[in-house]
Amino acid sequence: QAAVEVEVAAYAVHAKIWPEAGVDGDHRLRQSYNDVLRASLPTNLQDIVDLGCSVGMSTFSLQQLYPQANITGVDLSPYFLAVAQYNSPKWQQQGYPQPTWVHAPAEATNLPEKSFDLVSLCLVCHELPQVATQQIFQEAKRLLRPGGYIAVMDMNPKSEVISRMPPYVFTLLKSTEPYLDEYFSLNLEQTLTDAGFQLVTLNYNSPRHRTAIALNSLQ
Repeated sequence: QAAVEVEVAAYAVHAKIWPEAGVDGDHRLRQSYNDVLRASLPTNLQDIVDLGCSVGMSTFSLQQLYPQANITGVDLSPYFLAVAQYNSPKWQQQGYPQPTWVHAPAEATNLPEKSFDLVSLCLVCHELPQVATQQIFQEAKRLLRPGGYIAVMDMNPKSEVISRMPPYVFTLLKSTEPYLDEYFSLNLEQTLTDAGFQLVTLNYNSPRHRTAIALNSLQ
């Protein structure tokens, strides 16, 4: 039941990012991520992996941005992947290729090394303890070809919206996000650098979200 409610929950949570966006807030958030990717990365990416893809909302959004690419969605939940698989035909009817869905933990995908041009993590890291994030970044480096990219979009702990959040609201938020304290104390740029990535940049793509992009070494 939780798997079939993911999309509705995303629409509800993201409806308030921009006051005027309403039900289009989730689409606008994902579009803002795509805008950062479009401005920062080559357009001819051929192989992309979406780690922690959930029910495929982020995967399908990437497919719209890179219609020529082979995209793989990886998630630990078979129920989320079942929903993603169920939703795939309507995207194929619009002319997009079928993504490949892989049931595996993001930190140990068993996918071939040096086989992707982009590793994407969309709204994943705030769900994790820091050690898991570190392991996923190490796996991302293994998966990337030399000169490939990692992109990480998630909440921005330094945003004005979050810093002004009343304590009782923040306590309520943490009750549904058990690793939020660890995420908010995570030095994202340093963690990417420690994993071996270079040229880390931060872009603020919504009033409360940021996107980090980093380059895998050329060797």
